[in-house]
Amino acid sequence: MTFLKSFFMRHRGHALLLTGLLLIAPVFFFQAFRYSIPLGYAGMFTQMAEQIASANFSLPMEIPHYGPGGIPFVYPPLAMYLFAIAIKLGLSIWAYLRLVPAVFSLLAFIPFYYLTRELTDSKIAALTAMILVATAPTVYHTHVWSAGIVRGLALGLCFAGLLFYLRAIRQFSRRDIVLSGLFLGLLLMTHLLYVAFAALVGISFLFSEWKPRRVLTSLGILLLALLIASPWLGVIVARHGLQSLMAASSSHRNTDFFAMLFQDAGAALGFLADNLSHVADNWFLAALALPGLILLLAQRKLQLPLAFILALVMGEASIFLPILAGMMAGAFSTKIFTWAAERVEKKRTALARITYASLLTLVISASLFSAATGLVTISRYEPEIDVYSLKMAKFVQEETSSDKTYLYIGKINEAEWFPYLLDRTPVFALWGSEWKGIYAEQLQILVDLRDCQAQKDWACMESLQQTQNVSPGLLIGPNQRWLVLQIKETRQWDVIYTDERYLVWERRK
Repeated sequence: MTFLKSFFMRHRGHALLLTGLLLIAPVFFFQAFRYSIPLGYAGMFTQMAEQIASANFSLPMEIPHYGPGGIPFVYPPLAMYLFAIAIKLGLSIWAYLRLVPAVFSLLAFIPFYYLTRELTDSKIAALTAMILVATAPTVYHTHVWSAGIVRGLALGLCFAGLLFYLRAIRQFSRRDIVLSGLFLGLLLMTHLLYVAFAALVGISFLFSEWKPRRVLTSLGILLLALLIASPWLGVIVARHGLQSLMAASSSHRNTDFFAMLFQDAGAALGFLADNLSHVADNWFLAALALPGLILLLAQRKLQLPLAFILALVMGEASIFLPILAGMMAGAFSTKIFTWAAERVEKKRTALARITYASLLTLVISASLFSAATGLVTISRYEPEIDVYSLKMAKFVQEETSSDKTYLYIGKINEAEWFPYLLDRTPVFALWGSEWKGIYAEQLQILVDLRDCQAQKDWACMESLQQTQNVSPGLLIGPNQRWLVLQIKETRQWDVIYTDERYLVWERRK
């Protein structure tokens, strides 16, 4: 008890941060211990890490199978190098994929707390934002699922870089400039989508706190970040050319809004409405975030409102808008707490006290209901693959020719694992296609394939293959009667594997 008392006395200034971390840690680690297989997808990341480990940390030239048909190894590799070190140390791949995303995501909320506190001047706002954002399902399944070995790390580097960037432009500090440049440089070597988000938020900070000299500070941080990332950038540009990096701009619908804006203004407005729905669908979060936005505008604290507006044009706004909304909700909540406390101290009438207490109760209730709604969704998540997936993949690896391509019929997230697990090339593959500049095309193909499956129409799938001029040697799909009967009628495929979940067919010669 003496140690704990001493510890909390030394860190009492950070008590709300520690409270927040203790509250959200069970949320992040619950699923990691609940299942032996990680949630979500990370097949390509795992394959990349194994390639790096096998090459004794030399950067490989290509990522096979994904793309489809293989892609240049242009993906920012920092997280994969950390994974490769774990592999070299003999750590279990599956344990790493389950636990490390939760670790990275939890650590990311440390700079998030301080960034929110910096923007709102409130520890209560920072704690409230932590809870609201950590329980947002889109934030959870992006960073705590297995892909969090990259995205969870990127989130933390993004918040840390923005925290020190904000401090540096507010008051010139070599330390803050160096730390911001360091974290943003590491972010550049982790995930480019988060670089785009950091750039938009950084622009909102700069314009909201405008002074001409701060432009120089921002440029200095940018140059330092590029310098930090230059060893990797130099290798990539020398090997694959600058266009290989530029091709990734087609991913995650990042350019869709601007394309629509010049072609169909109505579609562009629909795009913004769809992005807004990622916040509006949670009525409790929206009920706190909207007055928070108005409050910040009234206080002339434009950083978060402007960042929210800029993030609306992003293709994956579903990740970032709830984060910014949670921060604005925190600002509103703390204002209500402070306002109610001040009115009570002034010994207002009983009716006034009841009014203030009711308003405070509504804010607290909205926060709790927002978190609870998210937790209900999070508790229902299950792994995309299971022991049957691993068993089927082992059969394909051992019993089929390595040069055979395959078509997988099933869930998109589940399908991401199979180029890695099967060690075979799919005829369609969304993952990695951004590095070929065909992301939108591959996304549409998979959407069309899923529609065919929803209609239980194999002929529709055959037509799609013919349109795309592909002829897979293997067909992998769910063990469902409609699919078995329709494929059997074609007399073009032989069943070579079956279990409770999967069927594997091989094309007849």
